[in-house]
Amino acid sequence: MNTKLITSIVAVIVIAASVTVVYAEFHKEKSQPSSITVRDDLGRNVTITLPVKRVVSMDPSDTQMMYAIGAGGLLVADTSFDWWPANSTALPHVAMDSGVASVEQVVNMTPDLVLATTIQTAQIIDQLQNITNISVLVFEPHNISNIYSDMLTLGNVTGHSSGANAEVNHMKSVIHGVQVKIANYSKESLLYMMWPSPIYTAGPNSFIDDEITAAGGLNIAENLSGPYPVISMEQVVQDNPQTVIVDNNTGVSDITYFTNGNQSHIWNNISAIKNGRLLIFNVTESNWVNEPGPLTIYAVQMIAQFLYPQAFE
Repeated sequence: MNTKLITSIVAVIVIAASVTVVYAEFHKEKSQPSSITVRDDLGRNVTITLPVKRVVSMDPSDTQMMYAIGAGGLLVADTSFDWWPANSTALPHVAMDSGVASVEQVVNMTPDLVLATTIQTAQIIDQLQNITNISVLVFEPHNISNIYSDMLTLGNVTGHSSGANAEVNHMKSVIHGVQVKIANYSKESLLYMMWPSPIYTAGPNSFIDDEITAAGGLNIAENLSGPYPVISMEQVVQDNPQTVIVDNNTGVSDITYFTNGNQSHIWNNISAIKNGRLLIFNVTESNWVNEPGPLTIYAVQMIAQFLYPQAFE
């Protein structure tokens, strides 16, 4: 065989082998990091060992986000409050009716990652993170954009980025569709009642206020201090809301609470009560509104459809 030809073939083989090794090493290094550091909603930088294979959720919102991005199979325990999706209720529970988790129960599940909210005490989070050396991410979204960012963070740490991106895009599309439909209608003022006496409501910097805004509502408590303040009856009278929305947890079951109750002489002069513009959530609807996550789109749709039914005909 021609010497030059042999030399050329050998050179090609050497170059190809070198490229293959470099390519393989590059992708091995790129695809197999040993850890990832992300910032949670408390502003903490949390380092998580990868890959994450076992996750404990201490809040229904966290559970829902995990399933929505396609990472539900990583969950090994959740809470007694979990209800969606249906198969989440079959998992062992580490946070029971009190809402507070047992550190011992969590540790016994040998998780790589724990998902929590601020309902868990700082002491529990500190014990898990620093004493047992279990990584804890605390999610406490204050608006819909925070829900998106929390989902994307979960996607990054669980290896489900594509699922997280798909779910966030779906949520954005649904909410945008609602807002397009109601764009030409004047905003309707409303009172959101979380508790009847005194009246606790959703104020600024709460995700419920952001849901109301996304649905085209004008929250009369938007200028109060704190995310969940008490609103006085005097202000309700002054603002005279066109709609009253009542959470399922209030115990208020129908309009007679307003028309025949202790303060009926006041409520009967409120526009919403005079016109029968009262929306009382059932249990599922209340969960949609109160649990920030993938089901938030149903909360926005529901409120918008009640405020502007003609836009959805």
